[in-house]
Amino acid sequence: MLRWLRRGDLPAIVRIVRRELIPLSPHPQPGGRKLRKDMKARLAQGSTLVASEGTKVCAFLHFIIQYDTLFVDLLAADRSCQGKGYGSGLMSRVERHAKNLGCLRAMLYVDEGNEDGARFYRRLGYSVVAHHESLKCYEMYKWL
Repeated sequence: MLRWLRRGDLPAIVRIVRRELIPLSPHPQPGGRKLRKDMKARLAQGSTLVASEGTKVCAFLHFIIQYDTLFVDLLAADRSCQGKGYGSGLMSRVERHAKNLGCLRAMLYVDEGNEDGARFYRRLGYSVVAHHESLKCYEMYKWL
């Protein structure tokens, strides 16, 4: 089931970030309570869709819409739920939502070394438009 973020989802999202995203990041990341506090503040800026199986949060997608651009900030799936279509389902839903709000394009960043992530986004129609050496990431775009 795809749904909007609920009040009690934060612990599961922090767990997914800790297990699935932080190991891929080339940048030092906070841990413990600091990670929870940082994620709470980050999720407050924008909107979040969640994929769940019953009460279990399987994946989430956090995004921000600015003018005519959808910015995909975070997308991650718990490893026990990967390969079940949650990531592509979340992306499809948020792209439709953004398009209905007048967005013309979507953009996101993929960390260097995250080849699986880059391959996933390419399959969805995204193209690399820039490499940001200082951020150690690739910028990807897609017209909606």
